[in-house]
Amino acid sequence: IEPSDWGYPKHRDTKSHDYRIKGNRFANVSEALKIVNTTAFDTAMVLLSSTVKDVCDPATLVSRELWTLFASRIPTAAARAVPLSPLAQLDRSAIIVDEWGPFDWRSPKLWPIDSTHATPLRLHVLGPQGTWRILTRRGVSAVSAESGRVGDTLVVTPATVDDWAVQLEYRGAATVSPSGERRASDVPYRFSYEHFEPHTEWAVRFFRWPDSTAKMLSVAQFDSLRAGTPLLTRRESRLDYMWYRPTIVGLPQLRFAAEGSTSIALGPGVYTLRTISDDAIRVWVDGKLVIDDWTPHESAVDNVSVSGGHHDIRVEYAQVDGWTELRVEIVRGVQRSKGSPGPH
Repeated sequence: IEPSDWGYPKHRDTKSHDYRIKGNRFANVSEALKIVNTTAFDTAMVLLSSTVKDVCDPATLVSRELWTLFASRIPTAAARAVPLSPLAQLDRSAIIVDEWGPFDWRSPKLWPIDSTHATPLRLHVLGPQGTWRILTRRGVSAVSAESGRVGDTLVVTPATVDDWAVQLEYRGAATVSPSGERRASDVPYRFSYEHFEPHTEWAVRFFRWPDSTAKMLSVAQFDSLRAGTPLLTRRESRLDYMWYRPTIVGLPQLRFAAEGSTSIALGPGVYTLRTISDDAIRVWVDGKLVIDDWTPHESAVDNVSVSGGHHDIRVEYAQVDGWTELRVEIVRGVQRSKGSPGPH
């Protein structure tokens, strides 16, 4: 049940109703379906709180009348046999989603076990059965092993927290890359993990809206707030806020604004300044407005290209109600995706 003061359920029907569940097979599970707090589902096709061993027991069904409907749909023993791969036996922690989508375990991958800000960082070597060895490393002072097998945990100690990478080579079963490229068994496959987070120190000022009933803060109102006394100030190593209820003492849950500023030095190359925000954001780089997404929105990603060199960055943010999300980061290369920036 979503909190009633979230913006989304205020304007949309989020009740659970009118579901149709059919055409499924259940194997090796103690409970096939459990449905609560919902209405108007297609009861002719639903089995509630059943177990595999007593799947044919009328007592496990919603009513005896439904048993007649359900019994006619029970497949034969041969049809009930569901072929299971080793992947089907993995627990929920095997569900991993990255910039390519759900990980299908058909190619090797390095995936953080801890927060990506942990030092040293533990990386899980995932993928089909096979072996790995480290090919190259950059900005790394130590690793827990130079080679091993898929399933290992590789512990990396960075020499610098800002910019480092390790590249591994895999040999083993046939692979299919996220882009669909196929390699036969024992053909080398290179994969890597890179951490890039330029050092920043943000000066952040928070303000309370002047009108507690307003549905949005205008640009002119924000400019007026900037000229006044902030509700509170903070220094942050990264601009990364995400909560339903504030984790900062003294900050209201609804209708507040923030201004963050920092300076950053980037090496030669092309970079992307990427933001993820809910509800409104504007960003200036070297005094130029480069992101203007001030219409209230749900969680959204905005990007702008940035060259190497020294830059001054200023961010304006407005929170209306419900979910709070504000993240600003610099990534290498040109990023144009409006999708999720992935785990952080």
